[in-house]
Amino acid sequence: MSDQVDIFLSHCSVDKDFVRKLAADIETETFEGRHLKTWVDEAEIRPGQSIVKLINQGLETSRFIGLVMTPAYFQSESGWTDSEWHSALHVDPDNRRAFIIPLLAADCPYIPVLLRHLLRIDLRGGKYPQGLDILTRTLRNEPLPRPTPYRGQLLNPMGMIDRATLIAERAVPQADPDAVSEHLYCNLLPVQNLPQHVYTASIAKGLRKLRKDGTETLPSKNEIKEKIREVQEENNVKTPLVPAFRIVEDRILTFHDLESPAGLLAPVVEDDIEPFPTVNLVRDEDDRKTVVSLLNMAISRHAHRIGLVADETKNWRYFFPPKENGPNIITWVPLKVRASRTVAKPCTKDGQVQFWRHQGAYLKVLFLGNKFYLHITPTWVFTEDGYRVKRGPKIGRLVIKWTGPERNLHLLYHIRFWTSILRRRPGPISIMVGDQRMEVSPTPAFVEQMYGIAYDRKDLLGLLDQEAPLIAGTEDELADLAAEEEFNQPEGALDQDELIDEAIEEIEETKSDEAE
Repeated sequence: MSDQVDIFLSHCSVDKDFVRKLAADIETETFEGRHLKTWVDEAEIRPGQSIVKLINQGLETSRFIGLVMTPAYFQSESGWTDSEWHSALHVDPDNRRAFIIPLLAADCPYIPVLLRHLLRIDLRGGKYPQGLDILTRTLRNEPLPRPTPYRGQLLNPMGMIDRATLIAERAVPQADPDAVSEHLYCNLLPVQNLPQHVYTASIAKGLRKLRKDGTETLPSKNEIKEKIREVQEENNVKTPLVPAFRIVEDRILTFHDLESPAGLLAPVVEDDIEPFPTVNLVRDEDDRKTVVSLLNMAISRHAHRIGLVADETKNWRYFFPPKENGPNIITWVPLKVRASRTVAKPCTKDGQVQFWRHQGAYLKVLFLGNKFYLHITPTWVFTEDGYRVKRGPKIGRLVIKWTGPERNLHLLYHIRFWTSILRRRPGPISIMVGDQRMEVSPTPAFVEQMYGIAYDRKDLLGLLDQEAPLIAGTEDELADLAAEEEFNQPEGALDQDELIDEAIEEIEETKSDEAE
């Protein structure tokens, strides 16, 4: 029937705005080939018509009555709201037909005792989408999601599986995943545009040497670099620059334009220059590895240009240096509001600098699923004096202490931060690659899942401006505390993790002895 009414929305006039939105949202849903229909007084009663007659008709013809419960609903001076829910309860005192659906639209300090036993649908604030879904499922006679019990394993206080009870006697109910798409962001930034051409040419004959048997030997890469620097010094170049290139067999491959007579590589190549479209080269696995290597060299030079220091002990790791021999504090914009972050800081004891800690990241181009990505892995770097990197097992444990407890918002915070550092200006991240450019998207790649948990999504980007100062402050405090614990231990002393490991070993040995 076209005039079928699915739910009568009983409400107080002061809650009219909420009811209008609720009615509109309900009526966007379909049921049995038609849109769901609501009964709201202002849409059903025309001037001059009998209010009592039409409200009575609405109550009698509606499949359900929804009580839009707010403090005002139960304090209505007109008495209309009381009359509506009283009449519904009179027909079915225990609501056995579930005709009455309580809709909690606001905190209600008082709910009449005759209604308190009824399960309410919560439509307050952030719970509105989930409540609306439950309501429309009810109106369409659809089943609600049901939890499915799973049997698990008991864990002992050390976090290990309890040998005495491998199969748990009691299970924790876990809900089935909802059929909603979920976007999980990661620390991969898609490369939007690659350099168009890779240039190749034979190594200059003047750099080759003859063996006694008449065959030629090729110069090493360092010898080629020395030749490039030598030519630049002869031409009084103030800031000598060694361009990025690879040697494959007897040829040089680069993103620099070898056809330019003034090119940096012109003195070390022959005239048999060939440009190849980059997209063609990446189809071959070996050529693709060369392209990736050249792109990573470009990343290294870009990091140097924006003021980062390359860690000589780890490939593709970069960190912030001190600023004028003191702490380095960066101002950046997580979303809209400016925030600050200490990216290099001396750690002192009794007024003496013991070491430095730096914000760092591994920056590397990867080829995954027929696409190129810039992979960003945030980390810490510790140095003796702001530049000389400290190494050893303590460093690894300290980095784990910092990164271990972090969650999604923290990771998004780091990726947004490093994106802003690499980008420097609005638009994509633009990186010089030889004489060409590579453009990288500032928006992380994501994985789309067909199932997830409905209504648990938060606007993480929207939270960044608010949470960035808190994350930075907490990060500073935890870093100082962890560093003090790790580096100020007496030689030979066991740290907390080592003590726990020893305790676990003793427990396992005791259990083993008892079993024997």
